[in-house]
Amino acid sequence: MKKYLALPAVFCLAASLLTACGGGKIETAAVDTAAEQGQAAAEDKETTKTETTKKEEGGTEQITLRFSWWGGEERLAATLDVIKQFEELNPNITIEPEYGSSDGYADKLATQLASGTAPDIIQIDPGLMPALVSDETNYFLDLNTSSFDFSNFDENYYKLRINGFYDGKQLGIPTGISGGAVLVNQGLADQIGIDFHTQYTWDDIFAWAKKVREYDDSMYLICSNKDYVANILANNYAKQLSGKTFINEDTKEINLTPEQWQEVYTFVKRLYDEEVIAPASYSAAYSGDNMQSDPNWIAGKYVCSFTYMSTMETLAAANADAEYTAGLFPLYQGSDVDAWNANCPQIIAINAKSKNPEAAVEFLDYFFNNEKAMETLGCTRSVPPTAKAREICTADGSLSKLLSEAADVAGSYSGMVDDKYFSAAEAKQIVTDEVEAVGFGVATPESASEETISLLNNYISGIQ
Repeated sequence: MKKYLALPAVFCLAASLLTACGGGKIETAAVDTAAEQGQAAAEDKETTKTETTKKEEGGTEQITLRFSWWGGEERLAATLDVIKQFEELNPNITIEPEYGSSDGYADKLATQLASGTAPDIIQIDPGLMPALVSDETNYFLDLNTSSFDFSNFDENYYKLRINGFYDGKQLGIPTGISGGAVLVNQGLADQIGIDFHTQYTWDDIFAWAKKVREYDDSMYLICSNKDYVANILANNYAKQLSGKTFINEDTKEINLTPEQWQEVYTFVKRLYDEEVIAPASYSAAYSGDNMQSDPNWIAGKYVCSFTYMSTMETLAAANADAEYTAGLFPLYQGSDVDAWNANCPQIIAINAKSKNPEAAVEFLDYFFNNEKAMETLGCTRSVPPTAKAREICTADGSLSKLLSEAADVAGSYSGMVDDKYFSAAEAKQIVTDEVEAVGFGVATPESASEETISLLNNYISGIQ
């Protein structure tokens, strides 16, 4: 297994992590009151937190496992409830909750892992995980070697690196699912004769855009802006085209050739020139996560929007008269990479140094696969990671049908997660700026390609 980052980097990264780990409106960051409640719950336990307690009671070995996590009050209450359920079914196992605020969580965890004092069961931010994974440390149990039941999980989803899969080892379990989404105004799509629910290609996108303009020249196929064009449309088009991420993590070299960058920006230019999306001068007023404010979106003038699961319900609410569905993602004709990926807000892993890994696996099996636990946890860790749990949450009203459908779609693609260097805001901004320049006609695909390569090389040269 490769060493993804040197361990000291954990302490540099920690301050910037765990600040956006909630699932949108579903769960928020930890609060002090909840932290105090979690600490009080932990102190009520009779066993110690430092090691497994073993007693003989009628020949049954008594086991204590420590479980650390962060989150809001709703997550705290649900997690404690599931712990209680498990303990009632397994009276020889005690789960000691180590709950706290997200503030300082990453630093504390890195110290605990390095010193061998980390809890048995650990909630981890996916962005922190690469810094903790190496052959030298081997901090986490490979769940492929355990009895954990993955049958409820989509293999395309949980076997992504960002979801805990590293060099053939499943070092964690995703607690939820998030990612991109295609929000479709189904009534309008049906009227025009566009089918987003049968697999289609980028070529279909351009053909459909022409149909939309012929149907009504005040309408566009896709509601978008420079940020979403860069980070969703161009990003996935580029990965499907090249079959690679943007920057090679081993060599720190740009993966895309100048010709491939030119094709990416030619694709962007076509989106504007062929009126797939509104002019850049118009959409500039609704940049970032503000497309729901576009009067034409509110008036139902777009057939769809390529957005995120975390924002799609906000977009849908802006036009309450429309019926929305979650569509499939487009593919590049002839590519064997679909690129579209779903990721998770948190990972739960088992400490490889746990003295009772089998008991820890047994708890996680209950936590993720028991129907009562699924119902109790609901959406407290974002949209649930399994179709079974999403079905339960949809039935009880804690998860909308729309969001459940989007999660099912996102989890069905094999995906290609951005490399750790291009994931940085500085790198993404380079492409966003060039997308904007092409959109306004002040840059050609050729000049945008040259500028992107130059700026990315400057960025890479500054990486330690």
